[in-house]
Amino acid sequence: MSLDLYYFSGGPRERVLQAVLEAGHRVRHVFVNCPQRWPKVTRTIEIAQSLGLPVTVVERKSDLDGVVETVADGLCLSAGFAYLFPKLFLDRVSTCINVHGSLLPNYAGARTLSWVIENGEIESGVTVHLVDEGIDTGDILLQRTFPLSSFETTASLARKTGDLEPQVVVDALERFEKSGLEGGRPQLEPPPSILPNRVPEHSRIDPALPLLDLINKIRAANVVHYPAYFYLNGEKVCIQLWRPDKPVDEADLI
Repeated sequence: MSLDLYYFSGGPRERVLQAVLEAGHRVRHVFVNCPQRWPKVTRTIEIAQSLGLPVTVVERKSDLDGVVETVADGLCLSAGFAYLFPKLFLDRVSTCINVHGSLLPNYAGARTLSWVIENGEIESGVTVHLVDEGIDTGDILLQRTFPLSSFETTASLARKTGDLEPQVVVDALERFEKSGLEGGRPQLEPPPSILPNRVPEHSRIDPALPLLDLINKIRAANVVHYPAYFYLNGEKVCIQLWRPDKPVDEADLI
């Protein structure tokens, strides 16, 4: 058996699309966020076009109103799509499923990986859930975990999350195919507050604190875009951590 679905994406989730197709599911249409603003979706567009799948660019959230007639009564799968689906959209589709790169209900919302590291979590994972009107609050279809190293970085966590996502999505679709909506389980814990998107100010550290108290915050700071920093004599000083003898397979860890 296989499912007919509509695929929505806005990030580097081409492996999810490929895994869904390789599992025998039929993708009727691919909808993507604007590649000029989200360039990492370009590979998804290329794969879809190479397979002859229709592709529509959703320039802005309001454009979803015009998508409704195409996807009405259908099954939608979202992998990294940048916009929340409005009530009008959700009311018209049969089911909408989303893949999220954390262990919900913790770390709901966009761009949460840095907070997983800053909070010193010892595991993370991938959750596939039904979409409701909340932010990542729908019933969970499937959730899988993986351990985190004390040397993890945002880059390594993103890599591990991306590696796990395709198979979790395929397995979740198999569960949905067998059990439908009854295959989901409610998120019984009250959802924590949505953490803010990362901005440079989040990388500022207090140099008066012991270094070991600052390790997680330094690891959570992207060394390229928002490195950890403090001020000394009015000048900004940035911080980078590394291990000179780390294993070769840990290139993106500190």
